[in-house]
Amino acid sequence: MDSSSSETFEWEVRDDSIPFRTHAFAGSCAGVMEHVAMFPVDTVKTRLQASPVCARATDVALAVIRERGFAGFMRGATAIGAGCIPAHIGLFGTYELASSALVDRNLQEHQPCRVAACGAAASIVHDVVLTPHDVVKQRLQLGRYSGVIDCVSSAWRYEGVGAFYRSLPATMAMNIPFTGVLVAVNESLKLMLRLQNHDADAALSNASNYFLCAGIGGAVAAFVTSPLDVVKTRLQTQCSMAHEAMNPGSKPKYAGLLSAFQGVLQEQGLRGLMRGVGPRVLLAAPAAAISWGTYETICSNLSRINSEAMQLARESQSAESCSLSMPACGLGLPLQCT
Repeated sequence: MDSSSSETFEWEVRDDSIPFRTHAFAGSCAGVMEHVAMFPVDTVKTRLQASPVCARATDVALAVIRERGFAGFMRGATAIGAGCIPAHIGLFGTYELASSALVDRNLQEHQPCRVAACGAAASIVHDVVLTPHDVVKQRLQLGRYSGVIDCVSSAWRYEGVGAFYRSLPATMAMNIPFTGVLVAVNESLKLMLRLQNHDADAALSNASNYFLCAGIGGAVAAFVTSPLDVVKTRLQTQCSMAHEAMNPGSKPKYAGLLSAFQGVLQEQGLRGLMRGVGPRVLLAAPAAAISWGTYETICSNLSRINSEAMQLARESQSAESCSLSMPACGLGLPLQCT
């Protein structure tokens, strides 16, 4: 085997024999692990970005504790929990399908643009599914409404169905480049560290490095796309004046992506567009590591278990077939199967 054939990278080498149910199960676990582990940090980030005045992360965290205790950090978790499972099934399932179609496995070289395109396609499916849940989650994180049902019914009554998708363009505008940057940085770091996909033992020994690369990629992507995340949060958490003042004729403050971007820039300047960047980076780095690391680990283990089971089944079937096909021997000597 020449040297070029060994330069294969984990994101570009996929086992097409892995069934979709394995990807779905691994993606579900990855989504739950990511959101549950990082939800308290996400609550602080949301409050920082939605606040009209400058505040420190520590002050926001203390305010949450004063209002609702430590349970306040998990407010809205049920809303996002209901959406993260189908959203991550769509994310990783689309990524695998796009990789099969776009990534040329016969080329033993780095293909960052094609891999980034796969991530972009996956993020679109993920955002369409998760955005309505994210709207409810963020409004609950701000301490509004008595629960999920109250939030959904109030938003529907006063703002219409558009309230749940008003931030979708901003979400996609943020997540498509976010995923592209994450993948590009991750692949570059793996190239630098010479992380190669050999046998299962080698992949397992390099697991910590894969988590590290994905985490750094998530941190860089989060910093670059932070202004778009601020705009998305403002669009999702704005309550119409109709709800606040009970005036049915009132309209939301921001009509869309451009309106929210201009509003934040005029009110708070460039500094306002970077609000919450610290918690966002602290959230994105481990979230990316947990999500992609969990997914890859579960897929690898389930694939290995499935391969071992299939191998045992083939050996058992071969032994059974061998014993049945032995002809009778008058000398009583055992016959060996070759």
